[in-house]
Parts: sequence; C-alpha cells; structure tokens
Amino acid sequence: MAPNLLLRIQANNIAIAGIACDSRKVKKNYLFFAIEGSNTDGNKFIKKAIEKKPSAIITSKKNEIKTNIPIILVKNVRKEYASIIYKLSQSNIEKKVAITGTNGKTSVVYYVQYLLNSLGSKCGIIGTLGNNSKYIKSNLTTPDPLQISQIIQRLGKEKYKTIAMEASSHALDQGRLYGLNFDILALTNISHDHLDYHKTINSYINAKLKLFKENTKKNTINIISKDFKYYSQISRELKSKKIKFLTFGLKNSDFQIYEKYKSRSNITMQLNYDSKNYLFKFANMPKFQINNFLLAVSIVSKLGYRLQDMKSLSLEVPSVPGRMELAGIKKNKAKIFIDFAHTPDALANVLKEAREMCTGKLHVVFGCGGDRDKEKRPVMGKIATKYADKIIITDDNPRNEDPDIIRKEIIGISKNIQEIGDRRSAIKYAADSLRNHDILVIAGKGHEKYQIIKNKSLPFDDVQISKKYL
Repeated sequence: MAPNLLLRIQANNIAIAGIACDSRKVKKNYLFFAIEGSNTDGNKFIKKAIEKKPSAIITSKKNEIKTNIPIILVKNVRKEYASIIYKLSQSNIEKKVAITGTNGKTSVVYYVQYLLNSLGSKCGIIGTLGNNSKYIKSNLTTPDPLQISQIIQRLGKEKYKTIAMEASSHALDQGRLYGLNFDILALTNISHDHLDYHKTINSYINAKLKLFKENTKKNTINIISKDFKYYSQISRELKSKKIKFLTFGLKNSDFQIYEKYKSRSNITMQLNYDSKNYLFKFANMPKFQINNFLLAVSIVSKLGYRLQDMKSLSLEVPSVPGRMELAGIKKNKAKIFIDFAHTPDALANVLKEAREMCTGKLHVVFGCGGDRDKEKRPVMGKIATKYADKIIITDDNPRNEDPDIIRKEIIGISKNIQEIGDRRSAIKYAADSLRNHDILVIAGKGHEKYQIIKNKSLPFDDVQISKKYL
C-alpha cells in the first residue's frame, strides 16, 4: 500500500472537492477510487470518471489510459479509500464502540445504546437495525466508509456523545473500517456463517480479528467473550500479536457471570468484576440475551460508568426488534416469537431457550437464504429436529436460487419435517396448529420487513403477519 497517500496528494497540490468510488457520482476535482469488487470492477469505468474531470484516479492496476489527470497506483484501493475518508472527516463524537462476532452483535449494540441513553448520555448506533440519522440509509450491517463518516459527522452535530456499531466480517475483510479507530472493541462469539464468502472458518476468524489488529489506538480496550469453541485459537492469535484484552464469560473471566436465582418468570445473574459482585434481575428474558446485555454492561463500564448504576436498568430492558421478539399470545396461552436466527449456532440457542420456556409443544418455522452458505442448510435441519416437536421448512429470502432445492437441502435426511414453501401460508398453518401453552418460533428474518425473491424485495414482516393469525 502506498505510504501516506493523503500526504502525496497534498504535496502535489491535488484538490479534494469530494471522494467517490462510483463513476456516476464523480464531480469536478473529486478523487475517484477504482475499486475492484465481486460484481464489477471500478477500473472499467476510469474513462467514464475522467470525463467528469476528477482531480486524481486511485487504482491498483496499471493502465495505458492517456490523460493529464494524475493516476496514483496503490496496493490496496479499498483500504486507501476508507483511510482517506476517515482522515478527512471530523466529528464531535467522544467515544466509538464496535462489536463483531457471528451472533449477538445487533443485540449488544442495541443494549449499549439503551444503557447509555438511560444513564443520560446520548448514544447512536450503526448496524442491522439501521442508524440514528434519518438522512442516511443503508441495507448493509456495516455501511460504505463514506456513509459511515457521514453518519458519524451528522450524529456529532446532533449532540450524540457515543457511537456503537456492528463490524461485519465482510466489512472487515473489505477494509470498510480501515483507518477508523475505536475506544472499545468487543467480540461476542464465532460460529459457522458466511463460508460462501470466506471459504474456510480460519479465513472467517481472521476477518473478524482484523478489528483488533487494525482499528485500535493507544488506549483501546478489547473485550473477548470466552464461551465458544474458537476462543483458545483467538486468544493465542491475539497474544501472539501482543494485543491485550479483557475476557467475558461463565468461567475464569475478567467479567464473570453466573446464574444466582431463577423462577418461572425471573432470573437473577451475578456479574463479578474487579473483586466486586453485582446482581442484575431480568424478567422473561432469554439467557442468550441476558449474556448479550451483560456484555453491553461490561462495555459501558469501561466507558467510565459505574456497574452499580446499571443494576436497576436490567428489569426494564426493552426487547431487541426481531430477537426473540414476542409477537403475541393466543387465548390458549400459546406464544409466538420472532427471531433473526439464521446460523446453526443461533438457531440452536433460540430453540434451546424456547424449550426451557415451553410447557407444551415447541414449533419452529424457518428457511435459509439463497445465494448464501449452503453447507449450513442440512445442519440447521438436524438442529430443528433435535429441539423442536413440530417443524415447518419454508422460504426465507430465496434470491436467485430455486426455493424448492433450498428447502430440500435443509431437510436432507431429517425426518418428521413438513414443507410449506409459501412463508405466509407456513406461518398461518403453524399459528393455527398451536395448542395450550405451545410455543412457535419463526426464525431467519427477524426484524426484516421484506422477502427477496429473484431481484425483487417484496414487503414481508414476520411480526405483523404473525399478529394477524393470532
């Protein structure tokens, strides 16, 4: 990567009226970054960009285009693009927090926001649930660097003090956060996901760990959850790079948690930190979400807030949209929950939790997305048969795949599974089948308000459709 790209640009008196990686958005004296993507290559549009009279072209490919406009060669265009954006953008945000991991990112970010807002400090979020700027929209968990910088700048102007954001493995692999440094970083867990993109679990883990290798500053605090399969591997890797971190989890952790009391409707958890004990009470909250909440508590404590002051906030904590969200209760006391679980580990956690809550039969409706990781499909089918009494496999977001084939791959050799392709019909059938004190979990789409079929996003909301059939 070319050293000090910004210094080179300034030394050559190259104007920076704006930055773009889309030739259609280039204007006079913009820097155009020719990024090579999976679907298109920005280098093919350099001539189009030149017609708009940019001040310079940044690329990693040598070319023979004849032009008076400077063409600057760099090793990694994506990283240079992100880095220069973050260097040029200034904001009044005092603290930045980023969360990565397979499951739980959205919930932890949501709870960090809830805790800080409750403590009187305005906190904004960027992630799966969107962001606090009504002017900037993105469908990505971790948006483009230009969007991220614009959101942070706008929220700073609106008197937000902290920003908490999700860092996806795709974003980290593509350098979307390169050059943006954080005060607190946290890892929730690692399990099977996105191997269609990363190919191997080690590549997936390495993408996640880029956050702790590339996005720190002198006083950054790292918090790593311990309660998952790959913790030892991750711990060795971070220690080999001399990256210090605090641990969070059930055993021998800096932030150690364990269940203290439990009744049918309440759980009391104890959080131990720095030789002191703190009790947190929760009402009707699944255990995996309690863990996410207590991780958020740990993060907020390292932002300078007292653990003692957060104890009273656990009983009033709101549900995270689409994360074991209670859609409603039927007259016969049967309940319907909506959850975003779309990985084997997440589905197992949700169904185990629902099983503990359930005094009747446990039902589940779910599918798998098309054009995505195919290996997890039969694994999720087996998980469903392990924990649920009644299973309906339906369509998720089939995208450009044949939905019949997706459903068949989920079912695999598993027995006693029903198949109803139309998701609305599957939800209606399952809701109508609920008997006294049964529980239905509708998994996979959670907060999403659309279904992607072919190249169209069609309105579809699991929560609203479930309420209709209650």
